Amino acid sequence: MKIAIDLTSTQKNKTGIGRYMLGILIGLQKIDRENDYYLFTQDDDLDGFGIYAPNFHIVPVKSSIMRKTYIRILWEQIVLPFRVRKIGADVLHCPNYTMPYLSRLIDRKLAVVSTFHDMAYFLHPEYLIGWKRRMFCGYIRQTARNCDKIVAVSHNTAKDSLACSKPRNKDIEVTYLGADDAFFDTPAATDDILAKYQIPGKYILYVGTLEPRKNVAGLIRGYRELPDEIKKEYKLVITGKKGWYYDEIFSTVGSDPSLKENVIFTGFVDDEDMIPLMKRASEVGYVSFFEGFGLPVLEAMASGVPIVTTSGSSLSEVAGDCGYLCDPSDPKSIADALRRGLGDSEGKVGKALERARTFTWKRCGEHTLKAYEDALKFRRGQ
Repeated sequence: MKIAIDLTSTQKNKTGIGRYMLGILIGLQKIDRENDYYLFTQDDDLDGFGIYAPNFHIVPVKSSIMRKTYIRILWEQIVLPFRVRKIGADVLHCPNYTMPYLSRLIDRKLAVVSTFHDMAYFLHPEYLIGWKRRMFCGYIRQTARNCDKIVAVSHNTAKDSLACSKPRNKDIEVTYLGADDAFFDTPAATDDILAKYQIPGKYILYVGTLEPRKNVAGLIRGYRELPDEIKKEYKLVITGKKGWYYDEIFSTVGSDPSLKENVIFTGFVDDEDMIPLMKRASEVGYVSFFEGFGLPVLEAMASGVPIVTTSGSSLSEVAGDCGYLCDPSDPKSIADALRRGLGDSEGKVGKALERARTFTWKRCGEHTLKAYEDALKFRRGQ
């Protein structure tokens, strides 16, 4: 097979879907030396996906046009299908809900796979920007009707996708994400790394974008409920770039002098520092309202660090019985889970580490390759 993958929506500083695509390519390169892959990639990030296998080929696309959202959408919908047809691709994988719908007119033999990460656009519109929500609801419905195979990153997302998008092919492939080996093997952060981010000692860590559904403000309010002696001993370190509607996060801290002293914002941190920071954390707090998978939960488990997360959506699916679960809407529940997680009071870390080893990018790659094969059979009516 010739398989084209559209990576043009992925930025150099990879979060979320970018980390997913990076992981898939790790897995696919480990298992597949027979099929040829053509990776449409922004030309300022040609080395950003760790490509080394000879059957994986980079197809550069000008990053200067991809940075403008409306131009990137036009390129995806009009230019991409012709470029995919030119290389003679059998399968096109679009990893971010969408697909070039024109491809159904110009290349009827092309099988299209699309990844659905969650159905927040339908189920939790209050956490999303209005125009973006409306646009992606339309994309998801059209993609479900026109693609040959949907990949979902959890069983929870697969269930929601069937309910919300009414796909033509109801046989959804679930491909759990993986934990990079670095989370198991990298040493904890040195004092120099802590000094770089002005972290004075022990800390509770959050990793992720600053946006409403991640419930960072709720995590901060839960931290505020902890006894003063715990807050004095453990800072709350918030890592991640600004997303949207993040003012509440900073106003929550700014309105409380005790939080100003104890909450540290680092901004975006790359993996070189983020992984050691996670390894040294006393625990990780990730109390999102809703996730399709929740990669930081898995990464904390792989790091051998207690994880405090949410009961519900896919987060408890990933954590199993290895996390300290809480109600994300209740600061006291969050505080109680944070308190129990400190020192791993229930001995969950060892079990979590073993569970994390079952989530691999190799396994994710195997399921993704199966989705490509199934999509081609579906397209050919087999």
